[in-house]
Amino acid sequence: MEGIQEGWKEEIQVLPSVLGECYEMTTTSRTTFIREINDPTYSTLPSTNVLNGARNVWDMLRNMGDGKREELKIIWKEVKGKIEDAEKNKGDEGASKASDIPDSSDPAFAGKTPAQIAKIKKIRADKAAKAAKKAAAKAAKKAGSSSGVSFLTPTVKEAALAISECSDDDVGAVANGITSKLLTFASSRRKPKVAKGMRDYLPSQMRVRQEVFKAIRGVFDRHGAVEIDTPVMELKDTLTGKYGEDSKLIYDLKDQGGEILALRYDLTVPFARFLATNAVGNMKRYHIGKVYRRDQPQMAKGRYREFYQCDFDIAGNYGRMVPDSECVAVAAEILGSVPIGKFKIKVNHRKLLDSILEVSGVGPDKFRTICSAVDKLDKEPWGTVKAEMIDKGITSDTADKIGTFVTREPGNNAIEDLKGLIEEKAFGEHEVAMKALEDLEIMFGYLEAMGKIECVSFDLSLARGLDYYTGVIYEAVCIEDGCHVGSIGGGGRYDGLAGMFSTDDIPCVGVSVGIERVFTLVEKNMGGEKKPNVDVVIASTTGGEENLRRKMRVAKELWEKDVRAEISGKKLKQAIQADVLDKGVEYMVVVGDEEWKDGKVIVKIIGEKREEIIGMSEVGGYIREEMGRGGGEGKVKKVFAWSEKDIIR
Repeated sequence: MEGIQEGWKEEIQVLPSVLGECYEMTTTSRTTFIREINDPTYSTLPSTNVLNGARNVWDMLRNMGDGKREELKIIWKEVKGKIEDAEKNKGDEGASKASDIPDSSDPAFAGKTPAQIAKIKKIRADKAAKAAKKAAAKAAKKAGSSSGVSFLTPTVKEAALAISECSDDDVGAVANGITSKLLTFASSRRKPKVAKGMRDYLPSQMRVRQEVFKAIRGVFDRHGAVEIDTPVMELKDTLTGKYGEDSKLIYDLKDQGGEILALRYDLTVPFARFLATNAVGNMKRYHIGKVYRRDQPQMAKGRYREFYQCDFDIAGNYGRMVPDSECVAVAAEILGSVPIGKFKIKVNHRKLLDSILEVSGVGPDKFRTICSAVDKLDKEPWGTVKAEMIDKGITSDTADKIGTFVTREPGNNAIEDLKGLIEEKAFGEHEVAMKALEDLEIMFGYLEAMGKIECVSFDLSLARGLDYYTGVIYEAVCIEDGCHVGSIGGGGRYDGLAGMFSTDDIPCVGVSVGIERVFTLVEKNMGGEKKPNVDVVIASTTGGEENLRRKMRVAKELWEKDVRAEISGKKLKQAIQADVLDKGVEYMVVVGDEEWKDGKVIVKIIGEKREEIIGMSEVGGYIREEMGRGGGEGKVKKVFAWSEKDIIR
C-alpha cells in the first residue's frame, strides 16, 4: 500500500520479534529486543517492509499455541515495564539538569562581580529549564501524544494482550481485527502544519491586507515615491555586520553554486546595496516585500519569522532635515489612514545619544553595546537596564549619569520638551550635541508646518539597536488602551550604509512600517465587519442551461464596466439569503424570463429595498453610477424581509 507514514516507531519494526517469533525467542534475542526498544534513534522502514512484516506476524499468530501465547504475555509485560522506565527517565533527565547549576566555586565565576555571577547562573538556569521542558515534551510525544504514535502504541499493546488471552478458535478473528486497524493507520496521512513563526492567510484576512496595502501605496504615491524590488536572497557578506547583536537572527542558506547566501533581514540594507550597484542619483523610493528573521515568534503580538515590511526612503542630497521630516510625516499619514487607534512617533538623534554617553564618561568603544542596553528601556525597568550596563563594563556612577537623561519622561509637546533641554544646557558646549539639537529643532518646525507635530514625542531613551543609523531616529508605537504589539514602525538616517558597498557616501533616510503588527491591530479593530468579495450577485428566476448563458452575458457586461460580479448557481430565494444578505453584497441582478424578452434585467439595490428594470446593455453603467453615489452602501442587513413580489416579478 502506498502512502505509509514516515517516522514510525520501533513498535512496527519489532512486531515480528514480539508477536511472530516469540515462540523461538531466546534469552539473548529478548535482551537485544529490550535494548533496541530503549534506543531513541529509530530508523524509518520502507512501506513494503512494514506491511509484509505485519502480514507475516498474523500468519504466525494463527499457529501459536496456548503456551506460547502465555509466554508472549510475560514477555510483553517485561517490555512494557522497560518502555515506561525509559520514558520516565527521559522526562526526569531535564529536571536533573535544571538542579545541576554550579555554585560560586565554579571556575567560570573567577574574577566576576556578584552581578555577573548572578547573570551567568540565571542564563544556565534558563537553559536547564528549557532543556527540561523539551525533554518532557519529547517524552510525552514518545508516550503517544503525537498523531502517529497515539494510535500505534495502544494497537501494539492490544495485539500482544489480546492474542495472549484468546483461544485457538479466536486467534484468526482477533488477528484480522488488529490487522485492519493497523492497515487503516498505515494508509493515513500525517496532518501538515505551518512552519514555526509563519502563517496562512484566509480570504477575509487577505482582503484586509489588500486594503491596508492600497492605503499605504496611496500615501507613497502622493509623496512622489517610485517602487523598486530586490531579491529576497542576498550575499551573506552584504547583510552581516549591519545589525549589531541582531545579526544572529539572519537566516543563513546552504552554499549554492559557490555563493554563500542569506535571506534578507530587512529592506534597508538591500536598498543600500541597490544604490551602490545602480546609478540612480537622487531617489525617493518605496519597497513592499517579505523579510525573514530567526527570532522567537509571538503570533498574538504580530511578531513572525516571515513578514512584510513597507519601506519609504529618500536617497541623495536635499535640504537639511527636509527628507527626515517627510519620512516622519509619511509614517504619520500611513498610521492615521488605517484603523489602529491612537499612536505616537518617538523621535531622538543618534548623535545626541552618543553625546549623552560621552558626557557621562563612556568610552567610544562601548557606545554601541551600551546603546543596545538603553534600547530595552521600553520593555525593562531602569534597574534592570542599569544592571546590564554595569555588566557590560561601566561603573554605577556612569550608569546613573546616563539615567538622568534617558529616564526623562516625554511631555505632550515635543517642541517644548526640546526647548527645555536646550535651555538647561545639560550638554554644556558639546559641539556634536549642539548640532543634533539644532537638527531636531529644524525638523520639529517642519513637522509643525506639515501638521504632524502632534503625533511626535521627543524621547531621549529611544536608541534603535541597528548599527547603521547616523542621525535622527524614530519609532512609532500604538498607545491605545489594551494595545500590546510593541513597535509598529521606525527608521532614521543612515548616511554611511551605502558607502559600505561603494566609494561614494550617499545620504539616506527612511522609515519602515511594521505592517504585520498593523494588520494585527486592524483585524482586531475591524472585528466581524462584512467585506464582500463582489459588488453584484447575478441570479435568475428559473434554472436551466439557457438561463445560465443569460447570466454569463450579464456578467460580461458588468466585468467590462469594471464591476466585481459573480454568478450564483442557487435558486433565487437561496441566492438572496446565502450569496447576498449573508455576505453583505450591495447589489443583485435578477434575470427574469419576461424581462429578458424585452432585453432587460432586474437590478436590486439591497440596502434601500429598491429595484429597477434596466436594459441589459446598460446594466454595467447603471450599477457603476449607483456605486458612485453610494446607493445601498453600508445598509445591508443580515436579515432582510423579502416579499413574494420582491423575489419573482
